[in-house]
Amino acid sequence: MSNKIVSSIPNSEKIDRIVQAILQTPTPENSQPWKIVVRENVLEVFHSYERAKLATFPDDLSVLGIGMIAETIELAGSTEGLEARFTFLLEERSDEHPWLRAELNTVDNLSPAPLAQALFLRHSDRRYYAGGSVDDPVFQEVRQEAAAIQGANLYFTEKYPDEYLQLLKNADQIALKWPEFCEDMTRWVRFTDKEIEKTRDGMSWRSFLRKNPNWLYYLRSRLWWLATRLGWFPPSLQKLESYIFDDSSEPSPSSYDDGAGIGCITTLSASVEDLVASGRLVLRLWLLLNLRGYGFQPITNLPAIIYPQRLGTFNLPNSLNDLVANGYETLQQVFGFSEPELPIFCFRTGRAMGEYPAIARTLRRTDHVCYR
Repeated sequence: MSNKIVSSIPNSEKIDRIVQAILQTPTPENSQPWKIVVRENVLEVFHSYERAKLATFPDDLSVLGIGMIAETIELAGSTEGLEARFTFLLEERSDEHPWLRAELNTVDNLSPAPLAQALFLRHSDRRYYAGGSVDDPVFQEVRQEAAAIQGANLYFTEKYPDEYLQLLKNADQIALKWPEFCEDMTRWVRFTDKEIEKTRDGMSWRSFLRKNPNWLYYLRSRLWWLATRLGWFPPSLQKLESYIFDDSSEPSPSSYDDGAGIGCITTLSASVEDLVASGRLVLRLWLLLNLRGYGFQPITNLPAIIYPQRLGTFNLPNSLNDLVANGYETLQQVFGFSEPELPIFCFRTGRAMGEYPAIARTLRRTDHVCYR
């Protein structure tokens, strides 16, 4: 039996709290490419290509983000006694038109969703993990969540195959060696607390440091800082950056053997429906794992490269193609998914190393919310 709508215009404070939850929704590089327009009980979500640019290429990754936002609205609404009715407007995908419209109505007997309590706890935990196992009860919950969503699948492995680690490193190399990608990525690095507070977006420089930071990682962050000040990434700095990355005593793949394992979410197709479903699944797993004391780190470069490459929509320079020539097949071998599934989101997870430090949390902008 469905809940009965008792009021069409919810209290504005309830709407405000839902908007604040939307602002916490994760975005690539914390670019926050969304504008939220509030009209009484209707929320409209607009997309900004300028803020997304390469950070969310191709468009489909932004559609994944819309799925996360829809899930956030539904969860946050449940705590306010509000039911959301969604209209996805993803045919044009322009800045001038909303990508999502949500109508919120007060209903009888609507219970708060259990995952809603994690909306403001969710975080990207790049620290070392304190172990973990797929035998832990949380992974039974994870499998149940994945089985309940149509259009997306979840694959998980405790193993860290060499071919996966090499592919991961190659994807990171592309991010460093492809000038357009590297220049765009440096836009989102924030090097001082003052800059973090001023912009309230992007990635803190702390995100690039290990538990025991070494001078190579510090030097890398300084090179990126110089690149942002110059407005471009000179070839000489790119070469030095690649040298630092290749010869660092702690290249990023070596830190992925300390947790419960690695995961991959696939979309069954590139359709809007399946991409939105994949986004919903990503957020639900993220919230659930955080709620159960597990850290969660998105592995963004892999799907951002392999997904469009598989679709034939990727403009990767020929000189870098060989680095990921068999990337799709490698992920198939590691995770066991089949064609025509497309890897849209990868992550690592493990027991969190204590409470996540407040100083490491990424801030959120509030200047892209408009009340009308």
